[in-house]
Amino acid sequence: MKKFSTKFDLKRCTFFVICGFIAIFIILRAPQVIDAKEILKFNRDLKNYNAKLQILDSDNKKITEFTIAIADDENKKMYGLMNLEELPQTHGMLFPFFKNQIVVMWMKNTRIPLDMLFIDKNNLIANIKINAEPYSLNLISSEKKVKKVLEINGGLSEKLGIKIGQKIKILN
Repeated sequence: MKKFSTKFDLKRCTFFVICGFIAIFIILRAPQVIDAKEILKFNRDLKNYNAKLQILDSDNKKITEFTIAIADDENKKMYGLMNLEELPQTHGMLFPFFKNQIVVMWMKNTRIPLDMLFIDKNNLIANIKINAEPYSLNLISSEKKVKKVLEINGGLSEKLGIKIGQKIKILN
């Protein structure tokens, strides 16, 4: 039987310890497993629409109010209102962003037309895309830096008199 030197065993042991630490580091840094079923149900479950958002005119008078779901993580933002058959007229989804930025969205797998209200850091509507076409892969840009996007049923902006420059207010 062949004997291994202590020096060789120490090198091998050190190698395995370092590999173990690297594996643990990679596992801890990896994105958490997404519960796809939860994400798929997020936009369909009306209890997720649990915040109020008001749109105010220049005199701070309420024009309208929506019950909104807040897409507060990357998976909810990515899925948004996709595959939703209908959205109640008084509901919408808000997409908050960490920094003021140009936002680009699309309508892939979105079955209903939507109005997209791009909202700046001062909570003012900076741009509106009216009646975004379902299933379209065309990119829809905020054109200006914004912090939030509100999606509501297509055509509601015109119907309710929502305009660029009006203010939004989120109520808890």
